[in-house]
Amino acid sequence: MLDNRSLALLNYINGECVNSGYKIFSYSELVFALPKTLKSDKENVVESVNHLSSREYVTVKYQDGDEVCLCPTVKGRTVFETRLQNVIDERRKEKKYFLACLTGSFVGSLVGLIIYALIGALL
Repeated sequence: MLDNRSLALLNYINGECVNSGYKIFSYSELVFALPKTLKSDKENVVESVNHLSSREYVTVKYQDGDEVCLCPTVKGRTVFETRLQNVIDERRKEKKYFLACLTGSFVGSLVGLIIYALIGALL
């Protein structure tokens, strides 16, 4: 599972490497590309690049103290499509659960009402 910083970094890399080739990024460029809410610095970005590389979301051609040459893999490009599909599937499940609960509560109330009416008629 990827953390928010790695996802934001992967999203930026996917946007910059649209022609599926390697591109050279400076770490300062990657730091400024991430949202300010993540409060990233160079060490966090290097760690995120290494994490993405070890999980095979990007391939790193070379890496030095100031720059990295990398390219997203097919797995890295499809992670957002898969994530979106998972969100859609979860919402569909929530709707099904809601309808099942609503139907069950209606049927349960109806059965309770019938039992109450039968007991009232017998007494």
